[in-house]
Order: sequence, then C-alpha cells, then structure tokens
Amino acid sequence: MNLEVITDINDQRIEEFKGLKDNTLNARNLLIAESEKVVLKLLKSEKPVLKLFINEEFFQKYTDLISSKNCELYTGTKEVMESIVGFNLHHGVMALTHRPSHVNIDELDDRILILNGLTSPENVGTMVRNAAAFNVNSILHDFKTCSPYLRRCVRVSMGNIFNVKVHSTDNLVGTLKTLQSNGYQIFATANEEGALDLPGFKFPKKAAVIIGSEGHGIDEIVKKTADTILRIPINEHVAHLNAACSSSIFLYALTQ
Repeated sequence: MNLEVITDINDQRIEEFKGLKDNTLNARNLLIAESEKVVLKLLKSEKPVLKLFINEEFFQKYTDLISSKNCELYTGTKEVMESIVGFNLHHGVMALTHRPSHVNIDELDDRILILNGLTSPENVGTMVRNAAAFNVNSILHDFKTCSPYLRRCVRVSMGNIFNVKVHSTDNLVGTLKTLQSNGYQIFATANEEGALDLPGFKFPKKAAVIIGSEGHGIDEIVKKTADTILRIPINEHVAHLNAACSSSIFLYALTQ
C-alpha cells in the first residue's frame, strides 16, 4: 500500500478536493470529510471511503486503519497541499466518500432529535455532535433545514454524522403523525406561556424532541401537532437560548 504523490494541482485524480460546491458533490452523491479528527471518525465508521488525500504524517500514524478501507491513496507536494482551498481547516487530511443514504422512518431509534427550519450549518453540525454525545443517534429534519451532510456541517459535527441515522422529510407534520401512530410522543420546545418546565420532566420510552430555528422558532403548525411543549426556565430578560445550546440541554434531559 503506497501513497501516490500528486505534483500538479490540476491532476484530475484530486478534482473532488479542489473546492467543489456542496450542490455539485450532492448531485454526484459524494461527500468530503476534512481534518484529521473528522477523517479519523470516517475511517473508524462502517462507511466506505473512495479516496484519501492525506499528508505523510497521517498515513504513517494510521496505516493499519487506512489499509482496511481499500481506497485510492494520494498525497501531494507542499505546494499542492497548500493550494487546496481551506488548508487552514483540513491541514492536508481529506477523504471522499459516498453521501450516506437517508434511513426509513421505521429504522429510527426510540429517541429522536427533530430539526425544523434550521438553516445554519454551524448549528446543524453542532446539534449532530450534541446528539451523538448523548447517544441520541437518530436525527430527522425537514426540507427547510440544511442537510447535515454539507461539508461545513460534517466538519462542525467533528465527523459524528458518520455514526448517526438521518431521515429527511418534505412533510414534517405528516411524519410527526406517523411517529405518533408508531407510539412516539412528540415534544416541541419553546419559551412561551403554558409550556412545561424541563427540570423534573420525565420523558417516555419513545420520544422525539423538536428544535426550531433561532429566528422563528418551531413552525406553528408543527408545534400544534406536538403532544407537549417544553421550555428551559431562563432569565426573563433573555428571549431564548441559541438553538444548538438548547438542543444540548434537551438531549441531556431526554437521556436521563
């Protein structure tokens, strides 16, 4: 097993790593993982790896793990590596893999994090990481939420996206009703009058928690479909917490 050295930035063998936009990668059913920690998560997962474009240090450090993936292996000269967009983020460690397929709704676990209208890759990536941290390994998102497989989401999730199940829906209300018919209770989250305080609340075995966007919160029609609305008691002079911060608190409570 040897690393092939790329000396020309225009070499077609590394075209996918040269700043392809997410929509182009998506159209080709591809995904880029970047940085040592994220690529390491991918290598340790059951996901296939198509190509690795890595520095010599990473190759020597994880030779056995890399060999288990049976993929194309490339490194580059210093000039080539530093020419790749985002070098300060990837530091010469990148991987190409297939974009994971969304799972069917009946494949989701008993604990689900639902994302409604979240358009910030930083928030979505952080929520994926939060969910994985609390062993909530099923995520459901609507069509208004940015894909957790965007390059930035993958990076912010620290590669934890490779260890969770994802289901996407273009009819969130209908999907919530399906979950309810399958025995789930749906919990909306909102800092509003009438909502139940989270401290001391006990979740049922099958529970799904919805987090809405910071700007607009959960869609009213979605909120009305929920069985219960929960709130985190905070200072009355603060309207709400950051969505990603809120998710970590609800996810912790969900697993107690």
